[in-house]
Amino acid sequence: MKKKLMLLLLMLAMAFAFAACGNDDADSSEAEGTDTEVSKEEIYPAGFQAFMDNLDLDFATEVDQFISEQGDDPVYGFRGAGSPAEQAVVDHMEQTMKDIGLQNVTVEETNVDGWTYKGANVTFTNADGEEQTVDLGGYQTTCKADNEKVGLIWLDRGTAADYEGVDATGKLVLIDINQNEDWWIDKPALQAKVKGAKAVIAMSELPTEDKEGNRVGTQDICGPADAPAFGISANDRDALKAAIEASGEKEIEVTFNADSEVTMDTTSHCVWGEIPGKTDEVVYMFAHMDGYFHSYWDDASGDGLLMAVAKAMIDSEYQPTKTIRFVCNGAEEFGRSDSECDWAIGAFELVNKNHPEWAENAFAVVNIDGAYCVEGETTFGIAVPEELRGWAKKVADPLIATTDYKYRYLTPQSTYKEDFNFTAQGVPSVGTAKGEETVFYDFGYHTSYDAKEATGFDADAWKWMHELYGMYVYALDQTPARPLNFAARLKALKKSYDENLVQDEELMATIDELIAAAKPLNQKIKQINADYAAAVAAEDTEAADALLAEAAELNKKTRELYKAEQDVLLWLDGELSIVFPHETRQDNINNLQAGIDALAEGNAQEALDEYLWAVGNGWYAMYFDDETLTIDENRYEEGLKDTWAEGRTDVDTIEIDDTIRTIMEKSEAKDADYTEEIEALEALKAEQEDYLAEAIDKEKEGLSGLIDMFKTLE
Repeated sequence: MKKKLMLLLLMLAMAFAFAACGNDDADSSEAEGTDTEVSKEEIYPAGFQAFMDNLDLDFATEVDQFISEQGDDPVYGFRGAGSPAEQAVVDHMEQTMKDIGLQNVTVEETNVDGWTYKGANVTFTNADGEEQTVDLGGYQTTCKADNEKVGLIWLDRGTAADYEGVDATGKLVLIDINQNEDWWIDKPALQAKVKGAKAVIAMSELPTEDKEGNRVGTQDICGPADAPAFGISANDRDALKAAIEASGEKEIEVTFNADSEVTMDTTSHCVWGEIPGKTDEVVYMFAHMDGYFHSYWDDASGDGLLMAVAKAMIDSEYQPTKTIRFVCNGAEEFGRSDSECDWAIGAFELVNKNHPEWAENAFAVVNIDGAYCVEGETTFGIAVPEELRGWAKKVADPLIATTDYKYRYLTPQSTYKEDFNFTAQGVPSVGTAKGEETVFYDFGYHTSYDAKEATGFDADAWKWMHELYGMYVYALDQTPARPLNFAARLKALKKSYDENLVQDEELMATIDELIAAAKPLNQKIKQINADYAAAVAAEDTEAADALLAEAAELNKKTRELYKAEQDVLLWLDGELSIVFPHETRQDNINNLQAGIDALAEGNAQEALDEYLWAVGNGWYAMYFDDETLTIDENRYEEGLKDTWAEGRTDVDTIEIDDTIRTIMEKSEAKDADYTEEIEALEALKAEQEDYLAEAIDKEKEGLSGLIDMFKTLE
């Protein structure tokens, strides 16, 4: 009896904790472990100790290991969308879900552009006169070669200037690239195509030095399949450069083999199973099955974590209130060719085409895109929207305080993970993300070092990730009313306006009215959750069920409100990061004006380096020729279609390229006259001011519509 009473008190305490965030703003961005007398058992939601007692981490690791061993390239792996390796994982995950007891296990197709990479290599005579073969990593392009004799040249960064006086026709172009600091692979790959090259071979730099020099890195191509690109290690790049130097010529002949193929309009898969609950609402757990190289961490680890959470819930005989649905998806890393938005296409197809009804019944999503439990990792991140951040912190902070790991909460969320597709449909999510100075992202992300052997393995962190995100699932299941704080996003919106550019009293009054209207809704959510916790603690089943029904009806309406909010406020900038619609225009205006001011003072380099590079294609215009960027610009709008970015980003092109180039040319001379360039920039600024006014009008109209929706929920 005493044990039962303690359990009821614990359930009540946790339920009140989950409910207590209806109108709270998050008060910090980072939580870190501290010495505390609080035990984890006091923090756990109801039933979670039994979950931990049944958690089988060896099973999770076995799932990871199997997936990471599947690859189409016998050297480096690779599991592209629709490839044989991905299919092997699909079959394995289907059987695994059935074996652990998930119900309604389903395999279904999603329509994507697929990629199968079976490997590539270059054989040459090295500087010591010996035959040497180097293996290459792949990008999502089509290139076939069978012992083909071709020339290979070294062209530094692969910019337009590097091709001056060089005939690259039919040759392999060896370059260095830093995709974090400089530009994406699509730009030098397109430049090589324009110059007639056969393919680019790029050595990718990462923040953390590879002392052994054997790391090979690649990314998604964000470009056409007929501009081939490959990846190479620093050591192998050096060997090729040394061979060129030793030859006394500017190129060497190599034997080239490649089997990389993009297949348009093909099939990938998702596999899902569930633990049915008492209500129609669903809590989702997501992870993806495809990956670069052997991708032990990104994202075989996510699939293993999902299966371990599902198995422990089933083995502990937990009976969820909501259905818990576990989804392993394909085509996360790549699924749409010749598009800036070529990732997360499998989830886009699943949620928007296969199952639009999923969003209607979804309570929330927990997305495990990488459980990076590598050796030496001490900081992690939790990706969460502003509206859910207060709740997410209240759930996790007490648990985080019992560990030595540091966490930061990242808002707004990123488009770089699959849960964005749910967010756009009005469903909030919690997901894994990187912390500060993250070991894995700086050392192994999308490289051949995404392997347990290369990064090391932290068993404590592995258990901890299951504990933290498993607890999020339990907390979401035991929270009847979706704990969204709409005021948080609205306050962030109000702060985002540049008061020097936006002086609209009506707009500010509308936002203030919305913030005020959000408070009664937040209180209503808190009250339902608190009353439900009290009913459960009192074992008043009738009252608890009535509150669940009331919460379910409210959740349908808050989902509609949350989606309407996304339709008004969810926008993407040129880097496809989440912003408010007016922010891209504001930034353009401010950068153009600052560039104009610098030019007026004769400071051309300052204008370019500090301001104009950030406007449109300004940065790329400094390094790549007009033909290359024209191809890139012409395909941009078409590439947004039928992706998660369609209708959420600017498609108008800011015609700044020619102005950038003339400024660069004139900057070589003393006392250059920039009158024409300043006039061109003034015209662009006026155009952006018109776009800003349009964006403000649309925001104002959309926000006004939200007021009525709030009032119906009071």
